[in-house]
Amino acid sequence: MSWFRRRPDVPADVTAGFCAAEAPAMQRSILAALGMGDRPAPARVPARLVVEHGADDRLVLVWRNVIVGFVPADAAPPLAAALAAAGDASLVVPGVAHRSDGTWRVWVGDVPDDGFPPVPDDLDTLPPPEQTILGVPVRRLDGR
Repeated sequence: MSWFRRRPDVPADVTAGFCAAEAPAMQRSILAALGMGDRPAPARVPARLVVEHGADDRLVLVWRNVIVGFVPADAAPPLAAALAAAGDASLVVPGVAHRSDGTWRVWVGDVPDDGFPPVPDDLDTLPPPEQTILGVPVRRLDGR
């Protein structure tokens, strides 16, 4: 057993492409993966995403060791089959982080020639995290 052995990459086919789910709830994670610091991020940032198993039957998208989104239910079956076939290898898909209506979103697949399609209404179900300062919710600081 090698402790620092990197798993081989297996590319997955996502020709249609899809928008990763739960972007509003994952904003902190996406910003951490962007790693821009104080510099403004470009409009589109290419991403190498790894598909991994999440809780229950969900599939998560990992970018730079940070979970940045979930695979929507309609796109999950082919990726789940590819992940099972990959075995110990990392299932890798191309992606792009981009801003849409003030929210960072992750597109999985090649960028469409005519731009990103609108985000489906039922894609995001998790609420955004509460604003905190050192773990204390901001709403408690004003006495409410």
